Amino acid sequence: MKVILNYEVVEKVFFSRYNFIISKTMKDKKVIYGVVILFLLVLALFVWNKYQFQVQERPIQPIRLPPQLSGKCGIENCHGLDITCGPNVPEACDTMYAVGDNCRQFASCQTIDGSGQLVANEKFSNCKTCVEQCSADFQSDVIALSTCESKCSE
Repeated sequence: MKVILNYEVVEKVFFSRYNFIISKTMKDKKVIYGVVILFLLVLALFVWNKYQFQVQERPIQPIRLPPQLSGKCGIENCHGLDITCGPNVPEACDTMYAVGDNCRQFASCQTIDGSGQLVANEKFSNCKTCVEQCSADFQSDVIALSTCESKCSE
């Protein structure tokens, strides 16, 4: 059997297949490039979320200096009649009541010559003297002591 090939037919078949092969590889390259770009974008997003720098704004509240630097003066202890003044003012005290706590409402501290000192107050002095007298008179009777003490702050 003798096959006669027509040059035009062979050229059409060969080049059409060749163009198909070229166009198929171009499509494959575009898909591969798209997948690589998508992978890089996902990787960049992951790295950005994991290692991003966070910029923090300055808080609205003013910066508080330590009491020693701010020159603040206040009552340093929470209970009793032995009041000390200075920069170490507690932010909160417990709710336990001690003898003489009613008189503390008349006490105040003030900065004098750069240090916190108790301000002399007649109401506080009278109340303190009264409570000390009540403590001496009613050492063993707590109810009578609290009744006597409540009259001192009036």
